[in-house]
Amino acid sequence: MTNNWKYILLMATAFPTAAAFAQSQDAGKKAMDMERYEEAKSIYKKQLNNKKADNAYYTLGEIYLRTDKADSAAYYFQQGIAKNKKSAINYAGLGKLAMQNGNRAEAEKNFEQALKYSKSKDAEVLAAIAEGYINAPERTDADLQKAVKHLQTAVSRDKNNATAYLLMGDAQLDLKKGGEAMTSYDNAVRIDANNPNAHLRRGQLYTRSRNYTEAEQAFQKAIEIDPNFAPAYSDLGELYYFAGQYDKALTTFKKYVDLAEDSPETQAKYASFLFLTKNYDQTLAEVQKVLATDPENKVMNRLQAYSYLELGQPEKALQAMENYKQIAGQDKWIAEDYEYYGRILSKNNQHEKATENLQKAIDMAPEKVELYQELASAYAKAGKYDKAVAVYEKKREQTEPSNADFYYMGNIFMQAGADARAAKNEAKATEFFKKADETYANVTTSNPTYAYGHYWRGLANANMDTESTSGLAKPHFEEFIKLAGSEPDKYKAALVDANNYLGYYYYVVKPDREKAVQHYNEVLKLDAENAQAKAALTEINKSAKKK
Repeated sequence: MTNNWKYILLMATAFPTAAAFAQSQDAGKKAMDMERYEEAKSIYKKQLNNKKADNAYYTLGEIYLRTDKADSAAYYFQQGIAKNKKSAINYAGLGKLAMQNGNRAEAEKNFEQALKYSKSKDAEVLAAIAEGYINAPERTDADLQKAVKHLQTAVSRDKNNATAYLLMGDAQLDLKKGGEAMTSYDNAVRIDANNPNAHLRRGQLYTRSRNYTEAEQAFQKAIEIDPNFAPAYSDLGELYYFAGQYDKALTTFKKYVDLAEDSPETQAKYASFLFLTKNYDQTLAEVQKVLATDPENKVMNRLQAYSYLELGQPEKALQAMENYKQIAGQDKWIAEDYEYYGRILSKNNQHEKATENLQKAIDMAPEKVELYQELASAYAKAGKYDKAVAVYEKKREQTEPSNADFYYMGNIFMQAGADARAAKNEAKATEFFKKADETYANVTTSNPTYAYGHYWRGLANANMDTESTSGLAKPHFEEFIKLAGSEPDKYKAALVDANNYLGYYYYVVKPDREKAVQHYNEVLKLDAENAQAKAALTEINKSAKKK
């Protein structure tokens, strides 16, 4: 599914399924549809010296462009022009390549040449130019609108050009015109009812609109037409993934792998899918197979770093990420790269650098609210508590704070208080602990029966009243015990803390031997070897005997 952001982030490039000559049913086109690129190369290389040479050079360039081999793509497009200086389709290819490389001025120059030599009448050239705009890495709505305009001209020149309708649907879909996109895909089906690509596109649209039943039927229709049509299994596998049917997703996607070409690109897609389904061990195994023969594969180097982190091996993850940075270049990084690099740095106690990278990830994807917690945590570990709190304030611009947010923010204030106390700044420490209590209070206000909220407030107040003389923590720990006492196994550690505090309070601050003994005995029920409770009960018994 080329519109799935998480899938694309793991792939070196999106693999477009509509190529410029989709209505042609030759063997080369069929091999390309099946993503059997080596087979397609072999077929088209045999055409370089015949009357189809112009299109053969272009299609070879297109294959290399799809598989992220920019230099080879350029070679074939340029060779096509060397053989025919007015080769409109190869100028369109050079334009697509320039767009992929972010060189818009060069792209427009080549597109103009393509239109000049084709007199804006060749439907295939118009479709190729449109595809360049649609697949541009930083394409805009204006790019998509240009694509639609070229495609409308294409279908006016060739009303039976199924590819032009497929591409038009792609552009309309990304312009959020789902109804128009479906009409375009339906036109492609009308022209060629047995075109599996057309049914694939309909399935992709249904998936995007969350109509999963219709999507599954569309993918199955593509498979019915051609049981060996690998891309349909890829998208169907992703559909099952989004439905949470991971076993079925993997089985279906493995079918795609078996049918598609045995190449680094196919292995890369499979490894990416294994990663999405959280099979990190298997991901790493596939990654290392690819890297054995293609050590500079960008996707695999990325996934290697990601997988090491998910497998709890941060040192290897850092080494892999540094290697990926050398291969890919940070100017080509996506938000998830900065996110993982930040997380990896944090796990390696490089908190300053972690904050820089996590901030870049948020700048690129501010809607990913889970990143704010990562960034705040990294700032806190770096001792920059004001910045950590500011991150949570920034998060409020994206979403209302949750109880989890108040918990993490309260913890930041607790850390800040502990650091201030260690630095002998008691006034500042008390200020931070007070802010922690105020933050945790948001939890007990919104959810008064949530036991841990009261426990956290107890801890904050205990730190404001270190000698317990004011008993600030007492009501909070008592409420916690009241709510949590019926589930001692679940709340064991916190119940030990709360009962130890109250035992001390009733033993030293407001002497009540019976209550003190009661609380310390509760501690020993939970932790028979608890040193604090045992020592306190020994002292209480001694004082009782003296009397």
